[in-house]
Amino acid sequence: MKQFFKFIFASCLGTMLALGGIIFIFFLIGSAGSTPLRISDESVLHLKLNHNIPELTDNVSPGQFGISEGLSIGLNDISRLIKEATNDKQIEGIYLQTESSHMNPTSALAIAREIELFKASGKFVYAYGDYFTQSGYIIASVADSVYLNPNGLVDLRGYGIIIPYFEDFSSKTGVNFDVYHAGKYKSAVEPYYRSESSQENRYQTESYLGHYQNALITHISHNRNIDKSDIDKIVTQGLSNNSDDAIEYKLVDQLQYPEDILGKINKKANKENLVTLEEYFQAKPKSKSNHKNKIAVIYAEGDVAFGGDQRGGISMDRYDEIFDRLEKNDKVKAIVLRVNSPGGSSFTSDRFLKRVKDLQDKGKFIVASFGDYAASGGYYIAVGADKIVSEPTTLTGSIGVFSMMADFSEMSREHLGINWDTIGTGKRTFLFSSFTSRSKEDHALLTAETERIYRQFKGIVAEGRNIPIEEVDKIAQGRVWSGIDAVEAGLVDTLGGLNEAIALAARAVEFDEYKLLEYPIIKKDFWEVMLENLAANSQVSIPSNHSVAQSALSQFGKTLEIIDAACKTPQARLPFLIEVH
Repeated sequence: MKQFFKFIFASCLGTMLALGGIIFIFFLIGSAGSTPLRISDESVLHLKLNHNIPELTDNVSPGQFGISEGLSIGLNDISRLIKEATNDKQIEGIYLQTESSHMNPTSALAIAREIELFKASGKFVYAYGDYFTQSGYIIASVADSVYLNPNGLVDLRGYGIIIPYFEDFSSKTGVNFDVYHAGKYKSAVEPYYRSESSQENRYQTESYLGHYQNALITHISHNRNIDKSDIDKIVTQGLSNNSDDAIEYKLVDQLQYPEDILGKINKKANKENLVTLEEYFQAKPKSKSNHKNKIAVIYAEGDVAFGGDQRGGISMDRYDEIFDRLEKNDKVKAIVLRVNSPGGSSFTSDRFLKRVKDLQDKGKFIVASFGDYAASGGYYIAVGADKIVSEPTTLTGSIGVFSMMADFSEMSREHLGINWDTIGTGKRTFLFSSFTSRSKEDHALLTAETERIYRQFKGIVAEGRNIPIEEVDKIAQGRVWSGIDAVEAGLVDTLGGLNEAIALAARAVEFDEYKLLEYPIIKKDFWEVMLENLAANSQVSIPSNHSVAQSALSQFGKTLEIIDAACKTPQARLPFLIEVH
């Protein structure tokens, strides 16, 4: 028996030592990844912006196995780092590789503006691409010289969206959707009872896509010194189809391979000193000023969700703690609410707005700043702000509500031979069941509830924007507006980006100097950090969903999530899934 316990003890000790050794190795890897980086003279900032970019660094939901795909540097930090590089004597220029970027035009234009300021300081900017998407080219067109692979193209074909419609699917499968919506432009539920877009949805979609295209044409015309009418012709007629076209239409300066670009860089700086965005982020951490004056920036990005605490989403489980903290912090006099959201749960939107008003009751000055989207629930949460600042191409408004109930009873009965019998104690016991059909009374009740929430939404807008309810009714109806049109409609006060919103907040509370506090504070657990550092240091990439098949599956999965959410609570969100092509 003694021998038995000796073997058991030895085995346990060995296991603990092995586990301790693994943790120690991970600790060393993590320590190596956090060692401050020194920037050499004659360095070049290498910006590869082909990944998804959140508003706040690392505010993204974990990927496969609960692990994020490395460091996801946010839009605000990208802007900050380009500013840092502008004044950094060790940075001689920027080397751009943005060819595969699929970011929203609003974010692309924001980054392009910062690079324009960098170039204005006298430093060089070179851009190279094997292939340029429109968003990638928005950024690249700012460069002193744009180089394209001899077999590449600049893919300028205008903007459009593709929406799947399920009317025929319902008739063939017996899967039906009971939909309730308020606002003639509230087209989020159209796909479930129509076979094509309504006239109203087509009108509003063409309107905001037109704003995207006008911004694209104006931007390229300015940076490439090409007449706007010529750019318009290239885009609308799809004339840029290969590298020869890109040269002919002066979209690029030369056809080159990437190794040739490094030779050109070497004439102005040291090609060996390319500093990645991630490395520069490590070398240039945010200022840790202890200034007594403080302005908080709350990043509200992603879907407005009913429950949950996932990064990259908006829920009260995640944000209540932030509001509690800011209410108690007397040194925070102003708050900027940075919104980049298509909306979602009307319940959570209303709760979020209530907490914003609580901050105002504590004497905080609130400025809302809109990114790519501030629509429906995304607009609802910010409508009470003292001032609202929007980008010109922000999708704004969509003041409307919808709810939806799936009905599988016909499919079950006709195709599966399953009939669902019910035994209940009330006439509305099965109101929200997906396996029973709803009566006319049920439909009337759910329609009335949707209309009630819509009236509430319009009342909130009327109060927050000081607009008569009759006028709100005209600009509501679920209509999506560009930032430019939203100013005209009175939904937004002025145009600008996050920096302009922060400056406005500082002026309002008379702060000449201040420290910025950013929320939510992103916390990753020990194993997530260790595995990310292991992947980064061993040059092993975590798998990501970039193939066409994976992208399609991802979109289908997102569709199911939206259907599921809509069947739980009334929704205030953008029409279906908007993926701009």
